[in-house]
Amino acid sequence: MNDSRIPTAVLAAGTGTNAQAVIDAAARGELPLDVRLVVSNDPNAGALDKARRSGIPVDAIPFDRQSESRGEYATRLAARLRDSGVRLVLLLGWMHVLAPEFLAAGFDGVLNLHPSYLPDDPSEDFVTLPNGTRTPCFRGPRALRDAIEAGVAVTGVTLIEITADVDRGPVLARTAFALQPGEDEASALARLHPVEHEVVKQGVLEWLAARVR
Repeated sequence: MNDSRIPTAVLAAGTGTNAQAVIDAAARGELPLDVRLVVSNDPNAGALDKARRSGIPVDAIPFDRQSESRGEYATRLAARLRDSGVRLVLLLGWMHVLAPEFLAAGFDGVLNLHPSYLPDDPSEDFVTLPNGTRTPCFRGPRALRDAIEAGVAVTGVTLIEITADVDRGPVLARTAFALQPGEDEASALARLHPVEHEVVKQGVLEWLAARVR
């Protein structure tokens, strides 16, 4: 039987709501993915528990900064994924910048979910939102918190392809997201999750469509 699904790994360090959404979408046939592995650099990450309950193999691969370089960790992580036959890697709440050695490992795609509205031009540090507002780009691990602290009314979610320049890869899908006055990061994140699920789905489908153009 021909299986055209793309062998996929999800890397996640948090609760795993996006990992679960991808697993569920694949099971429903909405995403042509064969989710073979969920990996976290935190052995206690909720993403691992969610994957186990869905029958997906898991692995905890912490970064041991005392005994290995970032490049060595990237090589070790990539080797684990390659051993599983993975061709697509989804970073969904993965809080570790991957060294270039990971990108050089030969995966068909490495895609990252970022909680900000990123510009089409990766060199830009400002972006024009759908409502015409021009706002700074919020990159880095504190993007949502930074947007809240900056007092902006609208931020967003973007799925990008990973490049050597952090949070500056090609945009696959994105959507704006309105912040509520006075809300904290936890509240905003809870509201953001359903939006993230749709952006991940749209972005993965766009990535797949681009492969056959």
